[in-house]
Amino acid sequence: MITALFSLLLGAADTAGSPPPAVALQQQYERIKSLRAQELAELQAASRARQMQHELQVAEAEHSIRSLGQQPGATVTPSGPGLTDYELVGVVQGEGSSLVLLRLHQQLIRLTTGIPDASGLYAEVTGTAVRLSKAGKHRLLPLPRGW
Repeated sequence: MITALFSLLLGAADTAGSPPPAVALQQQYERIKSLRAQELAELQAASRARQMQHELQVAEAEHSIRSLGQQPGATVTPSGPGLTDYELVGVVQGEGSSLVLLRLHQQLIRLTTGIPDASGLYAEVTGTAVRLSKAGKHRLLPLPRGW
């Protein structure tokens, strides 16, 4: 497109009877400026169309989610393990905080008391039990005698 503009400009400058060079240059500049403004307007319109398409997709997804929630008998089941799936392996008490070791299936999980992990699991050590908390639910794991 730019090479076509330059050839147009050069061809216009070589024609006989053309206006003085300063006027011709000003006309060419105005023509290029108007073409650039038109190109920018087209780019802006394309960008706005993409934005509106994205907004439409979001609105359709939100509508689908709302309609799923309104279906009779629709229930939301929590993903991930429940608190009953955790087994207490050990507790290591330090100066200020304790370390709680849990087993979930074949995986060992280490929690520092008072600090939730990435899944939101939280542990507290009382005198006789470890209290697990996650998503508003709680479970007490009794400490064996002698711990």
